[in-house]
Amino acid sequence: MGTSKIIKKAGLIAQLLSLLMLASFSCADEDTLYLSKEFQLPVEVMPQKEIYKVGDTIIVNINFSKILSDRENTITYLFEEYDFGTSVRIVELIDKSQPLGGQPGAIESFQFINQIGGIYPFGSGGGELELVFTGENYVFSGKMIVKKPGVFNISFLCDFSKPAIALDAPSGYKNIVAGVGPSFTLVNSGIPFNYHLFPKYTASQFDTSDNSSSQARSFFPFVVEE
Repeated sequence: MGTSKIIKKAGLIAQLLSLLMLASFSCADEDTLYLSKEFQLPVEVMPQKEIYKVGDTIIVNINFSKILSDRENTITYLFEEYDFGTSVRIVELIDKSQPLGGQPGAIESFQFINQIGGIYPFGSGGGELELVFTGENYVFSGKMIVKKPGVFNISFLCDFSKPAIALDAPSGYKNIVAGVGPSFTLVNSGIPFNYHLFPKYTASQFDTSDNSSSQARSFFPFVVEE
């Protein structure tokens, strides 16, 4: 057999193998449902007011079930022993030329009293927020005592993308990958309280309409006076 015929035959075999592999992947994809859903983690901050005094106490509570509906209420996921990557960022709003992300950290302006879980500072502005899993719920309870005057914002953050378990996904699939899309916290049911402080003291202004991104509802700005 000539060299050209051998090469031609080898090429045909390679093409056939490629087609078989593509068919195999296609069948696998048809048997697998890939989901990507967004979630909101509720945070309660009390008392809810604009002006505090030095020495006042701010109470933070988080309590949500391991079974969560997605943001659009289309499906429920089970988050069992899950790491939501929760944290806080506390800044002082002092530079009108900078957006919220450019304001200086001010976590040292508060004293933290942890009751269930904890806030553990790891820098000038950031702190890990540790949730406790009770077997049914994820819980945090703590207090923040204000130590100095100023205009501040607390951002409650989460960073999670590991797949969970879909409880009521459509039938007909052998495999379901319950992926997690961009998800955020929702402070005080998403009410944009005191958000007028952002354009007053920073270069940021957030859309507070009903159809705005939930990312803009993860904040709690306030004023502290002597």
